Amino acid sequence: MLAAVMLAYVVVVYFVIVLGLYRGREPHWHWLAAWAILVTLLMKLCVKTRGAGLPFVRNQLTSACRATIRACAEAHGASHAQRPEKLFAVGTALRRLEGNVMRAHRRSGTVAFLSPRRRELKAHAGQVVAKLREAEAALDHSPQAEALSEIAGLVATIAEQYVDGCIGALLPKPLLEGKKPVRDRELLRVAAAVVLIAGGVVGLAFLGLPDMAMAAVGTAWSVLILMALFGSNWASHLPVFELFKPGP
Repeated sequence: MLAAVMLAYVVVVYFVIVLGLYRGREPHWHWLAAWAILVTLLMKLCVKTRGAGLPFVRNQLTSACRATIRACAEAHGASHAQRPEKLFAVGTALRRLEGNVMRAHRRSGTVAFLSPRRRELKAHAGQVVAKLREAEAALDHSPQAEALSEIAGLVATIAEQYVDGCIGALLPKPLLEGKKPVRDRELLRVAAAVVLIAGGVVGLAFLGLPDMAMAAVGTAWSVLILMALFGSNWASHLPVFELFKPGP
């Protein structure tokens, strides 16, 4: 089944390339007919494969939890020379986990878009992230072995609760008392990335650079913006850059 789906997507990509190369040629009705067939095929593919993609989206939080626990275990058993590198990996894994925690209520598939439950779930997710950051900060002033064990324990609890469907109780309430929820600023950063990349592309257009130079400079500018706004997690936001790629 997977091979058939992949083959179908390859066929769609092939048609896109062919249409891009020959759309300006006569007769025009050939191009229109091919485009109609392509759109119909693509819509059917989206409907057929949507169900296969939902489990992947819903399991991103548990996958991030597993990666964080592994990073903690590797840092716990690392030698003195390797410890800084492994602790850096723990921080990177926690940043990715935070994003997945903040989006857990959207990806769980159990909360409607306009449901009043979303506000409470977002506040709870913000408190969970605040607790994770507090535990991470202990790496700088407490025995690192104890801090790593605490982080791993918290993350394991989050994974268990999420798998059980308790997205409003990822961590016990006593652990979250007095914690100010961390705000999810990803949408603001994405909006800023779109504006800055668009502004850079428009500015480059006035320089009169050759097409090759324009593409190279535009790509470099876009990557720098994504790195500045999203740090080590910039690669996961490359679809933002795709918005500004020229069409065929």
